[in-house]
Amino acid sequence: MDLTERVMPTHIIAAAGIVTNQNGEILLVKTHRHGWVFPGGQVEVGENVIDAVKREVMEESGIEIEVGETFCISSNTC
Repeated sequence: MDLTERVMPTHIIAAAGIVTNQNGEILLVKTHRHGWVFPGGQVEVGENVIDAVKREVMEESGIEIEVGETFCISSNTC
């Protein structure tokens, strides 16, 4: 395979978090493309989903979190 040729993955894993504070308020981040959303994004190669959620929340909000529980896994592949 030519190294200049980019191979797209057959599937992409993404992770997002519902982050709440002691007042029960929910953290949302504003994006240009989708408006207000839960913080999250693509899981990097070799990264587990929990670490991806922590990293994405930190990158998008500057907040360090602990993950409590996993509640949804879905797929858009056929």
